[in-house]
Amino acid sequence: MRALVFAMLLMTTTLAGCVTPEPMLGEPTEPTTPSDATPERMTIVAPTAGRSVDEGDILDVVASANGNATLLIWVAAGCSGCHDWTEMVATAREEGNYTDLRVVSVHRYPSFEDADEVIDRYGTVNTSTEATWPLLLPNDGDTVVNADTGEATAVDLVDAFQGPVTPTLQVLDGEGHLVWTSKTYWSNDSVLEDAAALMRSLNEASA
Repeated sequence: MRALVFAMLLMTTTLAGCVTPEPMLGEPTEPTTPSDATPERMTIVAPTAGRSVDEGDILDVVASANGNATLLIWVAAGCSGCHDWTEMVATAREEGNYTDLRVVSVHRYPSFEDADEVIDRYGTVNTSTEATWPLLLPNDGDTVVNADTGEATAVDLVDAFQGPVTPTLQVLDGEGHLVWTSKTYWSNDSVLEDAAALMRSLNEASA
């Protein structure tokens, strides 16, 4: 009997790491603390999906914003919350709401999601999850760019933006300061309105 208990205990210990489920995209994790080398003013410079709404094959988020704030939506192809947020924002803009605000979606997981999967999900015309605004496709290991100098830094892009999970919404002001973050998984009118109110106040202040 004692041998049987010991064998079962040994088996449980051995399998513990194998049967533990992998974290799913969108599960909350502790944000990474930005390094001291993270620039105070930062931007993302990355390839786009290459559509007319993407404003070119490469986009610099801050430089192309003309001094206005940008709502960043960090997305993954297989993230249901990202689909929900994208559909909500796209529908609202189609109805004439939030069209005064700049929106950019950023692919969060290039290390294990192909860019084509992301384009199929967010770059396909007339689908419910079409991002009708620029869709950025950074490469794995890309670093954040200093908005003052235009030079790439040594700081990982994801670390600089405090390790956003998917979906994460963030507001980058017109100068490249990260000023607001929400990790609300499902789309929420009040969260979007909070972001919109902040962006409009920032835009008015910089006008």
